[in-house]
Amino acid sequence: MWGAVRQSTLDVYPDGKASKANAMPLTELKPSPDFEKIVETCGGYGEKVETAADVMPALKRALDKVRSGTPATLNVMTQMRR
Repeated sequence: MWGAVRQSTLDVYPDGKASKANAMPLTELKPSPDFEKIVETCGGYGEKVETAADVMPALKRALDKVRSGTPATLNVMTQMRR
């Protein structure tokens, strides 16, 4: 989800039509692609990170790849605060 777009819309129009929608227009990324796979098809390193405990080890692996000249993408799964 584009959280910044959603929040900006709610800041300007807190009682607007979009605020009452199940899925606010132009904010959803569903279905979301596997971004980590996209970079792999281009010769880069990709990894999906699903827990907070896995973030630092994944960052270290990605930085090692970048230092060796390989582009890296971490697809970090988060939950939006509501």
